Amino acid sequence: MTPEIEAFRQKLDLIEDKLISLLNERTQYVLEIGKIKRKEGLPITDAKREETILNRVAQKNPGPASDEFVREIFKKIIEESIKMESG
Repeated sequence: MTPEIEAFRQKLDLIEDKLISLLNERTQYVLEIGKIKRKEGLPITDAKREETILNRVAQKNPGPASDEFVREIFKKIIEESIKMESG
């Protein structure tokens, strides 16, 4: 392994650590929202909100990752969030 590749991989490791932390922080909010929805008898899914999220993340994406790539990642995050909110 070249030192240059190893240096980039170390940077990737740090980014992955941050992503894990942010995903878990987001999950805490998702769990709280799920509690409120169940308490208030609100539906867990909200197609309008989901589409708003997907459009927003695509619009905020500066690249070089494609908008479709970003949308697909967030589709999975939303899918898992719905499972968690459902309790």
